[in-house]
Amino acid sequence: MPVKGSLEAAQIAAFLREGTEGLHWRDAHLHIGRNDPDGTTATLEEILQGLDDAGHAGGLVYPMHEPDGYRAANEMIAAQVAASGGRLDWLCRVDPNADGAVAEAQRCLTDGAAGIKLHPRSDAFGLPHPVVEELVALAAARRAPVLFHAGRGIPNLGLAAADLAHRHPDVRIILAHAGISDLGLLAEAAATLPNLLFDSSWWNIGDVLALLTSIPPGQILYASDMPYGTGLFAAFLLTRAARQAGLGADALASIAGGQLARIIAAEDLVDLGPAVGEDQLGMRSAALERVTTHTAAALHVAFAKGEPAEAVALARLGCQHGEGAPHGALLDVADRLLDLATAQRAATGGDPIALAPCVLAAHVVCGTPGAGVPTTWP
Repeated sequence: MPVKGSLEAAQIAAFLREGTEGLHWRDAHLHIGRNDPDGTTATLEEILQGLDDAGHAGGLVYPMHEPDGYRAANEMIAAQVAASGGRLDWLCRVDPNADGAVAEAQRCLTDGAAGIKLHPRSDAFGLPHPVVEELVALAAARRAPVLFHAGRGIPNLGLAAADLAHRHPDVRIILAHAGISDLGLLAEAAATLPNLLFDSSWWNIGDVLALLTSIPPGQILYASDMPYGTGLFAAFLLTRAARQAGLGADALASIAGGQLARIIAAEDLVDLGPAVGEDQLGMRSAALERVTTHTAAALHVAFAKGEPAEAVALARLGCQHGEGAPHGALLDVADRLLDLATAQRAATGGDPIALAPCVLAAHVVCGTPGAGVPTTWP
């Protein structure tokens, strides 16, 4: 199965599910495709299996990067969604630099697409862009979403997207990947633009906590980025981060899927009040911070196909503690996870990516002490 880390995550599935039960999870960021230049692929069956593994109801799917154009990919996604038994809705994907982008989006919206996906990085466009303006106006006429990839390396995306949200109040602008390209600039804009939303498909606990504390909870949507991540891990991270940030049950239910359902149905969005602010995060622990930073370093190296062993070893040293040490129980959980990560890597012949699920789990546990000590031992 191509969902990265799915086999390793399955070994700690019960641990990852703790605290995520009882919510109706709908994923705002799913991909199907087979031609992405990065080599990643996913089929309908694999995405549905990933949802089943996490116990999630469904979600919003769109094409992966298609260097030869998106019409055939959009047609494929529409057919796959029709075959999903009602579990999936879809966004069409278009390249604003390609001829006929607006006409293709119009065709797809007429044929049942819930909105539009745009990827400034892989499709090599910037904002402002005249065709993007037309696409946003088209979506606004239907109260539909326009979702932008908002990872690193995209100049001016956040403020330009906020400007689009301001000038087209009926569109729902969604910045993917926690809006990390410009998150630090957008709290003030988001406070006055209820149609500027963010999905949570990102792995770094510091970034996700910044999202949950600086953006109003009604403007945050749960997302996994399958097949690049797993629903098991994404829901685990979001649930613990939400507790650390002091978000209540109504906010978490909305983020988990309630607000996405309203977006897909073009209904009014629910206002859950202002951002909770950083005061909810409490004091940081130096001991936990050591593990959080070393695990983040290990993950960056592993994702770049480098050698993360030294950073993992430093993280394990950070888990050492004396009797009665504050947060000793969390450090023990993290150490167990890092031990499992090393064993999983060995079982795959040394693939550094095999470390990722358990190292990620240790990273999240140590970054969210306010969420408590897991009772399900990894």
